[in-house]
Amino acid sequence: MVPLDNRVTSLLGSLVFLGLSAILLAFGYITGFVTMSLQLNAIPIAVGFLEAEFSVLFFGAFILVSAAVFMAGLGRSSDIGLVTDAGHVTAIVPVYRDANVLERSVRSLLESDYEDLSVLVVCEPDDPATQERAAKLATNEDVDYLVNTRTPGSKAGAINHAVEETGGEYVAVFDADERVDERFVPAAVAKLRDSDVVQGRTVPEPTGLVESFAYYESVLLNYVALRLLYVCTEFRMAASRAVVLRREALAAVDGYDEGMLTEDFAFAHQCYRERLDVTELLAYPSRIDAAHSLRDWWGQRKRWMTGYAQVLHHLLASVRPLTDYRNPLSAVIGAVTVLGSLFMLTVLSKFAVLLAVGANLLFVVPLAAIAGVTYLIHWSDHARGTVSRPGWPGLLVPLVLPVYSLAAVKAVFEYLFTWTGEWYRVSKET
Repeated sequence: MVPLDNRVTSLLGSLVFLGLSAILLAFGYITGFVTMSLQLNAIPIAVGFLEAEFSVLFFGAFILVSAAVFMAGLGRSSDIGLVTDAGHVTAIVPVYRDANVLERSVRSLLESDYEDLSVLVVCEPDDPATQERAAKLATNEDVDYLVNTRTPGSKAGAINHAVEETGGEYVAVFDADERVDERFVPAAVAKLRDSDVVQGRTVPEPTGLVESFAYYESVLLNYVALRLLYVCTEFRMAASRAVVLRREALAAVDGYDEGMLTEDFAFAHQCYRERLDVTELLAYPSRIDAAHSLRDWWGQRKRWMTGYAQVLHHLLASVRPLTDYRNPLSAVIGAVTVLGSLFMLTVLSKFAVLLAVGANLLFVVPLAAIAGVTYLIHWSDHARGTVSRPGWPGLLVPLVLPVYSLAAVKAVFEYLFTWTGEWYRVSKET
């Protein structure tokens, strides 16, 4: 039986979460009725419109422009050279209780077109099943494994430990469930001639309803939504999977931060502040295993957003306005990421305002834009042989943003008041 104080805490937490969500929805709804005006100098009249109308049209335009930039990047991404032998690459695969999927990344890496590549699997001490599986895979001369005894339970620590135990000019990091394209490492090493870090794209496999939801979320939030940030700044995401980098780049930022729940988000900001040149490689994406249940999807997103809040806390605490401008700008980018995730919920209220005033056309246009661009990108990925063809789950695309925002609200609240360092792990399928 759950102790009474724990049940009370859980109940209070749920009530506060519902209250905060209601406040955000109410804020969006009330401000949506604010009348705005635009003075046209060429014509002696002022055009009046509701704030909700402006917000919804601006949101639709943002999605369309960002998607266009992303699609242009996809079109250019395959026009790159491949290098098959330019120095040794150590492909690190940190893994925890994923023995059933470990072979995906290891086998795909062994099939890489890059010649001088070895795979190092990093297991956790309390995971004998994965250690046993890694030992069997290590019968291949290009595969080895070690146990993360230095910082057990930390993915960042597992990567740092592996880097310390190996040599070679280049380091790559992949998740256990990644199916890595055989051309990715050769293309990434080619790009490293002019970069410090090369970040690849990961694509959740849309094999079912929840999996499709995860795929569309990845398209919208992980890639499309970041386009204008990439255009306006030199900030780029640099994660802890599908990434290839120079060993000295890791040394420049003292490795991955072992105290961060989302070590990849922290790593991206470390690279930006240290002025490392991070390049995005959209061609040759890795296929990854998506969450297979709503519970796993919710838990995983809440974990990510908790980590984002933790990183933002760290960025704000380390702001030094009189140093390089990237230091405070990094904190601004982190704040926009977290607050933007929270306030996406208010967009739902803007649509409610449009329904209330009978502006049905404005209601349809941005929803059509969201659905249209995600279907277009899905067809593009399908044409490249990355994923299956689009189906009816694409009709749920507009739900991605408010549901993700709800996860962000709960995660940020829990980080501020109740989080004690725990994290959520999703189950992987073979």
